[in-house]
Amino acid sequence: MKISATKFYIKLTKLNKGEVFEGIDMLTKLLMPPKTSNSNLVQAIETESSDKANLENDNIGDESFDWYLNLKLNEDDCFKLNEKYGFAKRHGGIISKLEDEIWDLIEVKNPETKSDKQRSEERVAEENKHFDDDHYLFDLYDQKEIIDEIINFKPSWSCDDKIKFNDSETFRLKNLPKIEYLFNKKEKFHLLLGMVDILFAYAYDMRTCEGEHSVESGWTISKISSTLSWFEVYTSLDQVLIACVRRSLCYPLYRNLKLSMKIIQDTIQILKKGRTFVVKCFLDIHRLFNESGDYRYLFNNLYITDYCVWLQTVKKNTFESLADAIERIEIKKESIELDLNLLEFAADLAIKESNQLRVKNG
Repeated sequence: MKISATKFYIKLTKLNKGEVFEGIDMLTKLLMPPKTSNSNLVQAIETESSDKANLENDNIGDESFDWYLNLKLNEDDCFKLNEKYGFAKRHGGIISKLEDEIWDLIEVKNPETKSDKQRSEERVAEENKHFDDDHYLFDLYDQKEIIDEIINFKPSWSCDDKIKFNDSETFRLKNLPKIEYLFNKKEKFHLLLGMVDILFAYAYDMRTCEGEHSVESGWTISKISSTLSWFEVYTSLDQVLIACVRRSLCYPLYRNLKLSMKIIQDTIQILKKGRTFVVKCFLDIHRLFNESGDYRYLFNNLYITDYCVWLQTVKKNTFESLADAIERIEIKKESIELDLNLLEFAADLAIKESNQLRVKNG
């Protein structure tokens, strides 16, 4: 044993020489107590009886998902009120009590009285209303140098450095709640789609701020992510990506389709960096929301804290599989449904006529 100032270094011999211990950096998971039938630390999420039999198998070996599946709601569920929201719909009755204080944080109004379908339809309608033709065209034609500079920036996930938690992150991991989540595959699917949505918003902020958060970062992340701002529950991977692109063209400072496509590539890179890096991103979001001082800690209570814990248990191959699936999806302008082709055609025509007039007048 070696003693150094305030640290103790203890060397232990492995029982099986050469054995590799996986996931020992996932500190929250490592510190969970042994399972007991009456443990109050185990948070069991209710599932359908047919799914309960598969819970144990879902947590053994590799996880495999059909990322191109569209898990639409049953017709009978489409118009049911959904009083619950947040991570795996674990929360309810919170927003109605704080509505006056958080009116500018949560865009969906009276969420306890609306179905998932209603929330989604209202979100799309608000985005259509908020999309600004002039802002989009200004960024496309007049902000080209700035946009190109942002696109050419090299964020942390583009480096090949060894990924590990720093002291601050380790401290945060140690102090996260010790909860075991029991989900079936469908529930995991929805949660992983929500994770992609939040990571896109985080990547947008980090790239446009060139690796350093700004005073607007909390707003940017929570605004672009409709998981956070609208309590959206996604049913397909392409739906997530389209929503991310739409919101990145409607709300933040830089609204450029080429930039949005670059952010999708960033999201892919983050996922390919693996579980540790993804957890690091969520820990950073958690810190950011806690320090924002404007009720954004509420997003931690509803989503981010649970994600920080649960993601430590997700199989490593899941992140790589999800990244590969996103790479195969092509987002076309028509699918964004903001009439971008028509808008750009009209703008190009106006520019061409203006140039011809200028030449004609000498």
